[in-house]
Amino acid sequence: MQSVMTTPASSRSLEADRVAAAAMTLVTNVGLRGLTLRDLAQAVGKSTTVIVNLFGAKAGLIEAIAFRAFEQDKAYHESFFAGVDALALSRDSLLALTARYLRERAAPSADFARVWEELLVSPDPAAFLPPLLRRWDLMRRNAWTAFLSRRPGLESFGEAISTYLIIEQFYVGALGGRSDYEVIAAEGLGGLIDRAFSRPDDPASATESYVDRMVIPKAPGDGLEPDSIKRRLLDVAADQILSKGVGVVTNRSVSTEIGTSTSTIAYHWADMRRFVIDAIWHAVFREMPRYLDYRHPLGAGPPDVQRWGEMMALTLETPPGGERGFYVKYARLIAQVCLQARRDPSFQELAMILRGPEGGGNYINRDELWPPQFDLTRRAATRFALWIKGAAIMAAATGDAPDAARLRAAAATLVTQHD
Repeated sequence: MQSVMTTPASSRSLEADRVAAAAMTLVTNVGLRGLTLRDLAQAVGKSTTVIVNLFGAKAGLIEAIAFRAFEQDKAYHESFFAGVDALALSRDSLLALTARYLRERAAPSADFARVWEELLVSPDPAAFLPPLLRRWDLMRRNAWTAFLSRRPGLESFGEAISTYLIIEQFYVGALGGRSDYEVIAAEGLGGLIDRAFSRPDDPASATESYVDRMVIPKAPGDGLEPDSIKRRLLDVAADQILSKGVGVVTNRSVSTEIGTSTSTIAYHWADMRRFVIDAIWHAVFREMPRYLDYRHPLGAGPPDVQRWGEMMALTLETPPGGERGFYVKYARLIAQVCLQARRDPSFQELAMILRGPEGGGNYINRDELWPPQFDLTRRAATRFALWIKGAAIMAAATGDAPDAARLRAAAATLVTQHD
């Protein structure tokens, strides 16, 4: 039997694959920001010189693992749907399938999904990334649409499900295993699948009971003078979180920007974690446009469908500033909190407070925000809220924001309308 010689080229390719696989495992544990060539070299038992020779700088390594993760995720979707291709597509089977999809993608072994999540909220995307994420989004949508098309009338729901699952995947990664999350998530997912099968919404009993007993966070900036030191600390930290992520805020990063002592935060807050959480809520309330703020109703009455689409489209624009892009900022913040909670369980409670009442603001404010022909039940409000946040994350990552027409179509898909 003739032996096969391993060529230098194939040996290099095998080495690159091994290093890329190890890098993806590290990303699962520490995120893209925490990935260093030194730690990677230690993990694979090589020098950093070897890694640089294979990929160039860290940017080349990230590009390599991004394309590797995409191919693995594509293979995952093909295998996932092939496994149920012969089964009848019913309400119960689709509910079980979507729940399993989320569980599998949240598993530590699904490092391709972790890479995808990190890339979606990357604060400094390289030029290759938006086109790749567009392909990724299209791949997921097409996979769901092709599967749903086996039952007439369901193929149009492929985009709604795949977009909804974007943000829920972040939540399940942070909160999977918590009983309160599991119950509320199942209720929301059940409402989504019921809508796909044109079934009426049941009451959102679990969500409502959670909201009834939760302590609704207050805006940390309320009552503070704009030029007060406490307000300035919150503003700087909120800006850093929105631009670079939750993990970048440190005592020094905030104090240096303001030009104050590092003891100033400790004077106003019991600990750094409490300060960061207050800064997160400050970012949410500070950026929220008035027409979405259920705490301060405008009394203007409901808009028509055209105006509603225009108002919602503003929340998905990617340029920062004012009311523009609110859902982009808010959804990315939620995703970053969830990624932080994966690595730091002390952030799980914050992630749960964000997930538990999802859609509550829309629901409470429905008489002012939603056109009267929409029957915005509590479950409908939840599924639209999760959908629009998934759309917002993708809009920020690709630069392709949904326009008013797509928003109106999504609302018609997700929310029942009166005759």
